[in-house]
Parts: sequence; C-alpha cells; structure tokens
Amino acid sequence: MSALLFVHGTGVRQPAYGETLELLRTALARTAPGAPVHDCYWGDTFGVPADAGTAALPGAPVPDLPADDPAPEEELTSEDRQAVVWGALYDDPLAVLRRPEDDGQGVGASAFGDRSGPEVEHRARALAEDPPERLTALLGLAGGPAALRASLTAVLDSEPGRDALTHGLGPGQLPQAVATATVAHLLGSALRRGTPVLWTTDQRDEAVRVVTGELGGQARGIGLGVLVLHGWAAHRFGVMRAVEKRRAWLMARIHPQAGDILKYLARGAALRAFIKDRVTAVAREHGPVTLLAHSLGGVAAVDLLAQEELPGVRHLVTVGSQAAHLHEIGALPGLDPGKPLPEHFPAWTNVYDARDLLGFPAEPVFPARVTDLELSSGQPFPAAHSGYFPNPEVHRLLGRLLGA
Repeated sequence: MSALLFVHGTGVRQPAYGETLELLRTALARTAPGAPVHDCYWGDTFGVPADAGTAALPGAPVPDLPADDPAPEEELTSEDRQAVVWGALYDDPLAVLRRPEDDGQGVGASAFGDRSGPEVEHRARALAEDPPERLTALLGLAGGPAALRASLTAVLDSEPGRDALTHGLGPGQLPQAVATATVAHLLGSALRRGTPVLWTTDQRDEAVRVVTGELGGQARGIGLGVLVLHGWAAHRFGVMRAVEKRRAWLMARIHPQAGDILKYLARGAALRAFIKDRVTAVAREHGPVTLLAHSLGGVAAVDLLAQEELPGVRHLVTVGSQAAHLHEIGALPGLDPGKPLPEHFPAWTNVYDARDLLGFPAEPVFPARVTDLELSSGQPFPAAHSGYFPNPEVHRLLGRLLGA
C-alpha cells in the first residue's frame, strides 16, 4: 500500500483545493482503504496573486457575449446535448423558467391549467430548511445545506421564478424547472467562485430527480428543444467571433489560470523544487508514492521527473494535463524539443477528457512510455477540467495503483 500525493493545477486556490483533497480522501477510503492522501498545495506561494496583471488590460469588461445560431440536432450526441445544455444552465440557471412567449424580462402569458405554483413554492421553502437524507449526502460535496438554501431562495425570488410560480409553465413542468434551475444555480455559483464541480453528471441528475420529487413532480430529461429555444449553442460555436472585441472580458475570466501557466513557464524551478521536497517527505514516511498531478501540476511533475530521477515516485498519474502538448510544441522547459523521456522516468498514466480543452493525450508524443486513459465526465468545459475528481473510474484507477 503506497501513499498518494496530490498536486493541483492552474488557477486553483483555497478553499477549492481543500474541498477536492477531501473528496479524494473520501473516495479512496473505499477503493484503497488505509492509503494515506497527502497535500501538495502551491497556489498561494507559486501562483499569480488574484489582483495582479489587470493594469495592462485594454477596455472595460463586458458582461455578455453575443449569441449565434444554434447547433443542428444531428451534429450532437445525447451526451453532447446534455453537456451543451448544462453548460448554458451553469451560466444562466433561470433560463429554464422562462417560457417561449417571454419577452426576456420573465413576463409572459399564463400557462393554461397550471395552478401548481403555490404548492411548489411551499414545498421548496420547506426543502430549503430540511433537505432529505439522499440530498444531504450530495450536498456535502457542494457547499452543504446552506448552499442549497441560498440557491433555492435565489431561484424562487428571482423575477423569472416569481413569474413561473404565479403564471405556471404548463402541466407538470414547474417542479422540474425549479429543481433544474436550483441545481444549475448551485453548481454554476461554485464554478464562478473557482470551486470545481465535485458532482458527477449522475449525481447532478440525481439531485434534480430528488428535488423534483420533493416538489411534487416527476423528473424528465432536458431536451435539445430547450437549447434551441434559448439559442444556447452559441456557448459552443459562436464565442470566437467575440474574442477581439471582448478581450478584457475574456482575460478577466481566465485570470489567474493563464497567469499561473505563464509564470511557471518563465520561473518554474521553485515550484518543481517544492514538489520534489513534498515527494521526498512523503516517501520517507510511506515509501514510494503515487503522484497525482492535475493540469499545470501535471506539467510541473513531468518537467521535474524528466530532469532528475526521483526514486520516491513509483507511478505518475496526470489528469487534464498539457505536458505532452507543451513538449510537442517545444515549450516544456525540462525536455528539449523532440527528445524522448529519459530512462529513469517512472511509470505514467495520463487521463484526459475529450471535452476538457486543457487535457491532452500523451501516448502519441511519448510512444511506449505512457498509457493514455480517455474518460468522459459528461460535463461541459470548463467543468470538464475538474470533472476527473468525482469520477468513479479515476477512483478505481488510483485504488489499483495504491494497492499494488
């Protein structure tokens, strides 16, 4: 039984790192009982401060990006549709409460025959104060009951929420609409705080089902019609047209994520030394460790292990990492362009999600030296970039390596 050392990625700060570390400890208590899980938190010391790098941004932030035509249904798989819909819901959770005839301000004609609003609101207020056990277990990974209460209140008290509760949405639709908006608000708020979405898509959908049932409804799938109705495919296909005009807005959204990467590429020696010290300390206590490194943490780990032999690392697992891509373009500091990995490099498993725009395969760049594992969290980007941590397949992989 070996220990796990978890190196986080770009843009991650506390308390998000601590929440993810606790999730890993809970999951590995099931798949690798007794295996210690150690921290390697570097964000505050080696990352870019939150208030740095904004003085040189031209223009003022712009709140919204322009919309484009929706994607044709035939271009999207079922999982694609759900990812696009939920990606839009994380940005605008109240959209599911707006009806086709709304004027954009949440005001529309009454839905004929739907008088369920008062009962749904009564149940929702009660749920906010006393969530059922099935939901409480999930909320432990998403801010707890207080976060649910805040999201339910925000949805119920919003203008689209009040309008839907007063005028209805159509027979049987209101409970799931409120439930969907609440879960989207809960997870979208976490993303905006910089906290990873620590639910799998199955857990997210289960939360919608539980809340829908508590509100007196029956959960159904969220279809592509909702996507097309609100023009949400723009989030996937129309953004690049706005890049030049909305530079300040975009830079504000990706900072300090991009800043951490740039700082590492210019001055990464201190972070590599910190990771080496943590590996040495944990290996001294437990023997050779499994090093789990996410995103930029994976870049630093590959960079470090390529430059020097560390007997303290038995297996490297990178998730959502750019290491192979950086080497392919000649930008990995510790390994000259075109050079293979040195013989001393440890066993390496690289996990990536095709929807994670910051995750890359590594086998094509380092043939016979790394094993790629493609997994899908079902989440849209950017949630897909942190979707590895609640994924049971990742937990099983780590359990096998730690127990070997």
